Amino acid sequence: MRNVLLIAFYFNQTNEVASKRLRGLAKYLPEFGWNPIIIVPKLNNTPHNIDNSNFKVIETEYEDMLDKWLKKLNISLNVNEEKNSNISNPPISKNNQFLSSLISTAGEVFAYPDGMKYWHDPAIEIAKETIEINNIEAIISSSWPITSHVIAKDLKKLYDIPWVADLRDLWNLNPYINHTFIRNYFEKKLEIETFKYADVLTTTTDLAAMTLKKLHPNKKIYSILSGFDPEELKSNHTKNNLKNKSNSSDKLNFVYTGLLYGGKRDPTFLFESIKQLIIERKINPNLISLDFYGDNDGLEKIAKNYHVNTILNLHGSIPNEEVLKKQRESQVLLLLSWNNKKENMFLPGKIYEYLAAQRPILSIGYKEGSLKNLIEDTGVGFHVSTLNQTKETILKIYNNFIENGYVKYKANNNLNDYTLLSTAGKFGKLLNLLTKKRIYE
Repeated sequence: MRNVLLIAFYFNQTNEVASKRLRGLAKYLPEFGWNPIIIVPKLNNTPHNIDNSNFKVIETEYEDMLDKWLKKLNISLNVNEEKNSNISNPPISKNNQFLSSLISTAGEVFAYPDGMKYWHDPAIEIAKETIEINNIEAIISSSWPITSHVIAKDLKKLYDIPWVADLRDLWNLNPYINHTFIRNYFEKKLEIETFKYADVLTTTTDLAAMTLKKLHPNKKIYSILSGFDPEELKSNHTKNNLKNKSNSSDKLNFVYTGLLYGGKRDPTFLFESIKQLIIERKINPNLISLDFYGDNDGLEKIAKNYHVNTILNLHGSIPNEEVLKKQRESQVLLLLSWNNKKENMFLPGKIYEYLAAQRPILSIGYKEGSLKNLIEDTGVGFHVSTLNQTKETILKIYNNFIENGYVKYKANNNLNDYTLLSTAGKFGKLLNLLTKKRIYE
């Protein structure tokens, strides 16, 4: 078994989308001949000393940049630690608006390349010791945060070990990140300088890889999708015996789990379609329910505007295990994404939970891109982008439900390409290729 060092800020947070790709990678890499040793920061409110025979986790000391400077200024604020990664927009209470504005402005200068920059030194020290003791043959770093790549770059310069830089989200080419002109200039310069030392860049979709190639035309760039844990699939079969007929129900329930991101994940096509179908007497409102778990801000008001509030059930936030159970028990899983071209390269992490649940998916979002391709490739459901498409699809789903008493699930064998086992296998092959080349040089 050969050793690979994984630099991963987000790892111990078991329910975070960012952690799932990395934990799956660590879990399944040994099946492909690689023993992962993971360097992580010691964070509050996350488990320590995770017991897993497949991999070893080494925690380092860590102090967040915002906390560090607030202590120096002797300022006490109620800051949500989970959101500190975006220090340019820290969540400060209304009583500190001026200070919030000041910190946001300062963040453009001091949070460079990110608010986790002070993890660099303790991570480097632990990583050096780990490399020298464990005969590390390769390094994988994963962002966000960018500091993970800066750490890996410095280790690469010290030890000349093959390095794979994995971008779960793009750096400068991420359409959702906005900085000042000056910050953008230095960020772009830093990205080019940092990845100059990387042997390979990886990202999570083909379209993201094509976009990344524009900034790094001479780099080897591979698309390696994330996925769901195949053990979840087996577990779901055991828990629910997920055959179609076991989901027979009195109502056709559409289940949405997650955030709405201030309206960017827009339910209006869903609501308007159902309203029209009810008016046209093509569906019976007594046989339909819309169940939303998680972010419900403003949803009831929107539903009232479309006269579907009587079939809307707002459940609020519930524990993750309960969320997964509700997904498995649904007739149809609802996936809302921003109907904007910026979305075409992204795959929301929620899609992998939905794949594991093995229930039909109705996705409403941009007309083309990675999400549509995945749904069509696996046959797990429908992707629509217009009101007419949404209306036609809902009627089709409704008729299927009326005829059978449940909505049939029709995924194909391509589903196996979207597991974390597949993700780890592709990384394993890449590591083998890089280290084999090194042997012959």
